[in-house]
Amino acid sequence: MPRPTIKTIAQETGLSIATVSKALNDSPQVRPETRAIVVAAAERIGYQLNMHGVQLRTGKTYQVAAIMTAPGPKQNEWEGVEYAQLLSGISWALEDSPYRVSLYAVRNFEESLATIRQIVSLKTADGIIVSGTRADDPRVRIMQEADFPFVTYGVTLHNAPHAFVDADNEQMIRHSVARLAERGHRRIALINPMAELSYAIVRLEAYRRALDTAGLSFDPALVAHGHLTPAFGRENVLAMSTLANPPTAYICANEASALGAFSGFHERGLVHGHDAVINATDDLNVSQYFAPPITTYYLPIHEPSELLGRYILRRMEGEPPEALQALIMPRLIERSDDRLA
Repeated sequence: MPRPTIKTIAQETGLSIATVSKALNDSPQVRPETRAIVVAAAERIGYQLNMHGVQLRTGKTYQVAAIMTAPGPKQNEWEGVEYAQLLSGISWALEDSPYRVSLYAVRNFEESLATIRQIVSLKTADGIIVSGTRADDPRVRIMQEADFPFVTYGVTLHNAPHAFVDADNEQMIRHSVARLAERGHRRIALINPMAELSYAIVRLEAYRRALDTAGLSFDPALVAHGHLTPAFGRENVLAMSTLANPPTAYICANEASALGAFSGFHERGLVHGHDAVINATDDLNVSQYFAPPITTYYLPIHEPSELLGRYILRRMEGEPPEALQALIMPRLIERSDDRLA
C-alpha cells in the first residue's frame, strides 16, 4: 500500500493541495474548521507529517519547552504535585496542534535561568512554560527582552505584564483566615512555601491583611517558610505546639505539608477538631483520604496545566500577554466544620 501524501489527503477531502499543506503547517490563513477536516483525514489514512521538512521551511521547532524543577535522585520527600501531572495537562492542550512539549528538568532556580538563556539564544523551542516564579524574576526579563513567547505558572510582582496562570492565592488565604476566625480561632498558623517565591509573598501579605480584618494580631512565630514536604509540616507542628499560646488552626500550602502536620499532631497527642485543625491547598484531592478528612481549597491540577498549554499556543500566535492572564479561585471543600469541640 503506497504511503499517504498531502495529495492523498486532498483527494480524500476535496480540498486543494495548497490548502491541505497550509492546514498541516498550522497556517493562520486556514479556518479552524477546515484544519480539523484535514487533520481528521490525515489521521484516518495514517498520514505522517514530515516535521523536519516543515521546520526547515518555517524556521520553527514546533517544540514548547517546559522548565520544571525536578526532585534530585536523593530526594525522598513528597512535595505534592510533580512535574508529570503538569506535563500531562499541557500535552493534552497541545494535542490538536503541531506542537509538542519538551521537558527541561532542572535542579534549582539558577539552572532554570541558564536553561532559559540557552533556549532563547539558540531558539531551540518556539515557546517556554516556566514555574516557580519570583517577585522580580530575571527569567521573565530575559524572555521579554528577546520578545520570546512564554507563559509562567505563577505570578510575578515587579516584572512588566506577561502571560500567566496561577491559583488566586490572595483570595484563598483571605477566605481561609476569615472562615477560621468566624469559627472561633484566634491563633492561626501559616505553613508557607519558600519565602522568595511570589506566591509565598502573596499568601503572607493576604494572611496579614486577613488577620487585621478579623481583629487578630500578627505573630511571626506562627509563620513558617520552606520546602513543602511532610517533614516540613511535621517539624513546624512540633515547634509551634510548644508555644505558650499555640495555634489552634494550621493553614498548609499543600497536601504534603498537611500530611506531615498530621504526623506532628500524632506525636504531640493532639486531636484534630478538639485541640487544633488543619486546612490545606489541595491539587490532587488526596486530602479526602486523610483520617479524618480535612477542609481544603481544591484546584485540580489539570485546570491550570491545560490553560498553560492553551495560553502558550495563543502567545506563539501573537496574542498580547495582557489577554492571557488567569487567576483561578480553588473550590472550598468543607470536610470538617473546623470549630473546636
